[in-house]
Amino acid sequence: MSYLFFCVSLRRRWARMLASLTLPALLAALTPAQAEPQTLRIGTGDWAPYVDTERSDGGALARLISAVFAEAGYRVEFIFHPWDRNVRMLQQGQLHAIMPYSCGPSRLNYGICSDPLVRGEIVLFHRRDQAFDWTKVEDLLKYRIGTTLGYSYGQAFDEALQAGRLNVVQSGKEDTSFRLLELGRIDLHPQDRAVGYAMLRRLFPEDGGNIVHHPRQLNTEPLRLLFRKNDPESARLLHLFNARLRDFAERGDLKRLQQALNSGNADDWKPSTSARAVRD
Repeated sequence: MSYLFFCVSLRRRWARMLASLTLPALLAALTPAQAEPQTLRIGTGDWAPYVDTERSDGGALARLISAVFAEAGYRVEFIFHPWDRNVRMLQQGQLHAIMPYSCGPSRLNYGICSDPLVRGEIVLFHRRDQAFDWTKVEDLLKYRIGTTLGYSYGQAFDEALQAGRLNVVQSGKEDTSFRLLELGRIDLHPQDRAVGYAMLRRLFPEDGGNIVHHPRQLNTEPLRLLFRKNDPESARLLHLFNARLRDFAERGDLKRLQQALNSGNADDWKPSTSARAVRD
């Protein structure tokens, strides 16, 4: 077989092979494979309406954080644990971040804080048939107060708690204090207002229980994403997250989310999509 005949034969074989390929198959063969996006593990807890294990999308803040990181090329896996265990796992490097947390002084011992996501409002829940008023933490010393392990309720309350001045009943589950309050075994339960009423609707679907909140705020501060302190990769992810989060803020997403939380419509809120993401 001559060299010329061999080349002609080879070209004919390639032509027949290419002709047999469908257009999608040809495009797939010629397009370089794209790497799967890196998955970030973010620790959280069941804290509806911010984070909700009963929803497939994880709740309002889970939707926000997933959308922010998606525009940066990452996917997010949310890991649900008690709040204090999330902190330990972050410190041990088992999680990339935890949320939603306030950024008090104690948190800065192990974490670095993102820009604010939304603003939480901690109030004191009590039984409807209980006459209750207060102006300062010292007014709370005579009451039995149900708290949750791993929570921060603001500097004044936390300091009184750590000093042993408050009569507290601590539990590891979110709903325990509300159950004790409904039974009259404690007098007060500090909780985020939006979370409290979402929890009451879930625990007592008929009437929300015999529980209301006092209008005075115990604490109000932003909720954030916390990354691991003294870790270069965490610092890089924090910078990336904040940059993308500002894009969402400029599009009005954070304002609309805060309004949805305040009005009890957080389940209906969805993050917008940037023009760049649509083009991609």
